[in-house]
Amino acid sequence: MCFKKYAQKDDIAVWQKLSDKSCYDKIAKNMEAYPPKCDDSIEPDSAWYTPLRPCVVAPTSKVKNSGLGSIPKWPERLNVTPERIGDVHGGSASGLKHDDGKWKNRVKHYKKILPGLGTDKIRNVMDMNTVYGGFAAALIEDPVWVMNVVSSYSANSLPVVFDRGLIGTYHDWCEAFSTYPRTYDLLHLDSLFTLESHRCEMKYVLLEMDRILRPSGYVIFRESSYFMDAITTLAKGMRWSCMREETEYAVKSEKILVCQKKLWFSSNQAS
Repeated sequence: MCFKKYAQKDDIAVWQKLSDKSCYDKIAKNMEAYPPKCDDSIEPDSAWYTPLRPCVVAPTSKVKNSGLGSIPKWPERLNVTPERIGDVHGGSASGLKHDDGKWKNRVKHYKKILPGLGTDKIRNVMDMNTVYGGFAAALIEDPVWVMNVVSSYSANSLPVVFDRGLIGTYHDWCEAFSTYPRTYDLLHLDSLFTLESHRCEMKYVLLEMDRILRPSGYVIFRESSYFMDAITTLAKGMRWSCMREETEYAVKSEKILVCQKKLWFSSNQAS
């Protein structure tokens, strides 16, 4: 696999993945090598509904500056445009800069309507439909941990999230999210229903959000005005308390809904 032993002490060994292309060239030339080099037609970033493959993905010239020695150190890398943004449809350095500026303004507004955001009262946060991790980047000075979720049906921007030094994953929100119940203090949802409500019913997504949200935790919905009444009705059925707010620019087409999950118990004590 073109790994070299970096260090070993007793029964603990550290291996380092090589960036030297010549090692991978040798695998490609050796017909008996196992695991073999992956076929060039295989998309190396494909990670959703994709079976495990018994082959080695060789680095390409497209990602020559993605090695540990090439990318900026933390926290500088957060504000440097990653090379792989060029692989995202419509991605560019100016687009990333605009996205960061947009989210700084949005988070500043969020903190006015949800004062707990930015304090140690809210620690575990999920951005359910991110592009470049702009929401997380705008919170970088705060005591929070943000999981960035890129929709498996949107543009593949997860490499950009990783190259900025943020954490993230792919997910299809028509399915359950792989985590324990009551994991997150805050869920942030930006236009997910606007983009993907045609694929599955909203109530199932909201019920999954209720499962992974802590009692007394919060949800920030940023959605088209068209969906706000339906979200509010379903949230009330889940015993959430909600407040409708204006966006930072008070546009009619988009609204913000801030909900809090209540801690409640069944009236049937035997259950």
